This record gives sequence, structure tokens and C-alpha cells, in this order.
Amino acid sequence: MTITEYEYAATTVRALMAAEVAMASVNCGAANVTRAQAEKLLDDYITRVEQAIPWTEINPLDRRS
Repeated sequence: MTITEYEYAATTVRALMAAEVAMASVNCGAANVTRAQAEKLLDDYITRVEQAIPWTEINPLDRRS
């Protein structure tokens, strides 16, 4: 892996952790984050993951239809 790949992976992990913390806050009733904000963070994470996955015909994670 190159430094850029490590940086991308680290940013992706931070995005996942932010989404997880936000969703946990919403689920326990905390007032510091809204469900829409948590879903936006989760969408950002999923977008990063999808960018990292090469699109091939045999990719089971390819959600395009």
C-alpha cells in the first residue's frame, strides 16, 4: 500500500466510526445528533467504500442495476 492508500483507508475508517457513533447516539435518544445527520454520515461512508471497490461483473457488492 502507498501512503495515499493508507490515508484513504484511515479516512474511511474515521467516516465509519463517525457514522457508528452518530447512529448509536440517535438510537439511545441523545439530543446531540439527528437521524438525518447520522444517515448522511453513513451515506458518506458507503460512498467511500463503493469508490474503493473495483466495479467488475462478478462483484457481489455492485448495487448498480
